[in-house]
Amino acid sequence: MKKLTIISILLSLASLLPAQSLQLARVFSDHMVLQQQASAPVWGWGEPGKTVTVQTSWNGATVKTKVADDGAWRVNVATGAAGGPYTMTVRTGKETLTVHDVALGEVWVCSGQSNMEMPMRGFGFQEVEGFRENLLEAAEYADRIRVFDIKTDTTHFVLKDVTLRGNAEGWMLSSPDVYAETSAVAYLFAKRLTRNLSVPVGIIVNAWGGSRIEPWMTMESVENSGIPAEELAKIKQLHETAGLWPNGVATCWNGRVAPIAGYAAKGFLWYQGCSNLGQSCYDKLQATMVKLWRDAWGQGDLPFIYALLAPHDYGNADGRQRPAFVETQMNVQQLVPNCYAVCLETLGAKHTIHPNKKQEVADMMVLRALSSSYGVPVYMPIDYPTPKSIEYLDDGRVKIQFNNVWSNLQSIEDREIKGFELAGEDRVFHLADAEVNWDGQTVFVQCAEVPHPVAVRYAYRNLMDTNMKTSYGIPVPPFRSDDWPL
Repeated sequence: MKKLTIISILLSLASLLPAQSLQLARVFSDHMVLQQQASAPVWGWGEPGKTVTVQTSWNGATVKTKVADDGAWRVNVATGAAGGPYTMTVRTGKETLTVHDVALGEVWVCSGQSNMEMPMRGFGFQEVEGFRENLLEAAEYADRIRVFDIKTDTTHFVLKDVTLRGNAEGWMLSSPDVYAETSAVAYLFAKRLTRNLSVPVGIIVNAWGGSRIEPWMTMESVENSGIPAEELAKIKQLHETAGLWPNGVATCWNGRVAPIAGYAAKGFLWYQGCSNLGQSCYDKLQATMVKLWRDAWGQGDLPFIYALLAPHDYGNADGRQRPAFVETQMNVQQLVPNCYAVCLETLGAKHTIHPNKKQEVADMMVLRALSSSYGVPVYMPIDYPTPKSIEYLDDGRVKIQFNNVWSNLQSIEDREIKGFELAGEDRVFHLADAEVNWDGQTVFVQCAEVPHPVAVRYAYRNLMDTNMKTSYGIPVPPFRSDDWPL
């Protein structure tokens, strides 16, 4: 009897509690961009057992589902060709939510650390080249470039939703004030993309300055990445001591990735690495992260375009850890499909790890996206040049032939190359003279101090004067012929 009384009281109290109201995740808001020509997931929360109906104005279609026992619901809506404005209406019982000014277009998720976070207005004493010109054009693109800027704090628990810049409720049109605070790489990428494709572009900006790669992954994925046991132990030790600073494993995944995972997108942009500098297993971690994100999105091998680490002194301009790390970053392309690196070797700076030429970074990412993701002819080779063969000649010169140059390595006015070093049997490297041959794809390197070279390196210091790139502006990444300890 007593037991029945308690149950009766609990049921009575439950009946007095308000039912969970109908909600949409914040990523489904006014001004949102949904990926065109896709089966786009839409999700939210409501009262368990209730029927939820989602109707879309671009095709008049209606889909239904029931709210699960945990209060969550999810449907997939079919999107058509780019266009808008449209509406999406969600109903359950007497409750109705209408999302206005929906655009169908292209969606890219833009993530990483401070070089992706760096806004168009720049950081203190660190400007973004072209800010004023783009500011004066921002109003023209406000409706065509739409921004969802995630600012959720780090957390040890998976959250159901995100928080946004300035406590925004959802997507923002990129008016001049929004533009100024938006990731420069993401915005400039979107601007080039909308101009080339003539469709709305949505950018989900999700970057945290200073974050390592591990916070963007789950602990399980880190453990299964195949990295050496001693490296895994270091990561776990850092996780235990890092607290909520974005060094702990999953602290960004929990509140910034998991809550939006699955939002229909065309691909990912990634600009990160400074905080993992020197980590020899970074390639395995990044390859694992790419797979983790793709699995979470459930849309196949979505394109993953990422930036290589730019030159900077990192406390020692003559140090070799940055180029070695860049080589590790480059390996990722061989580990996972549909994954592309862009090289920033001619864009570095001595006094800041944040290169101001963000337009060049965005341009190389857009060229890759247009060519590899959209099949748009760009009439130029977009792969960075790499050595095809290295030959040591009897006269003391080193002859290097390159791939991916189309006979256009350097321009006719800039044939002298900076950034080469040669070493003999003593393994001491000396700066060398280099010049592009008239065939446009061969470089000859020589050095008076090294009459009989046995090894050649290019751009193989943290920061040095380098200038080798194609006449289309695609830089050559660091490389070396030797395998000597650094």
